[in-house]
Amino acid sequence: MSTNAFPRIPVHIVREWKRYAPTIQPLSISAMASVKADRHRIFQALTVPEYIEAWFSAPDTIEGSTEVFAGAGFLSISYLCLQGERSRIRCSYRVCRRSKLLFTWEHNALSEASSSVVKIRLLGDFGRTTVVVTHVGLAIPRQKWHQGLWESSLGKLRKLFS
Repeated sequence: MSTNAFPRIPVHIVREWKRYAPTIQPLSISAMASVKADRHRIFQALTVPEYIEAWFSAPDTIEGSTEVFAGAGFLSISYLCLQGERSRIRCSYRVCRRSKLLFTWEHNALSEASSSVVKIRLLGDFGRTTVVVTHVGLAIPRQKWHQGLWESSLGKLRKLFS
């Protein structure tokens, strides 16, 4: 039996198929804020529990109910919802040159668990830093909630340094 029994597919057809092949992109959201502080101070605000409690702002939560616990490379953020239930977000994070943070994000809210990834970039010099948050891998029902979380939280972060 010859190994050439199967017809060869022309290379140009393979290239065309790759170009038009469906790609599944996980749903993502982005938020951005310009903050009057250097990157080092913003980095501290993003990783120190006391600072996170000051700027973290989940939608439909009781103001001042956020509690943050931290360990080496992980965070646990819990907050009280308006319905009286406590929700928790667990994160492990990795730092890349103090200007990039990468979080794995596991949110347990209302008995549904979802995992996703948060990328935070700190751009700028000296007295002003642009914080760019990209949250990837969200389920469609949770996308709007997370967009509200990041926009509100970055707004509070900006006010901390104004």
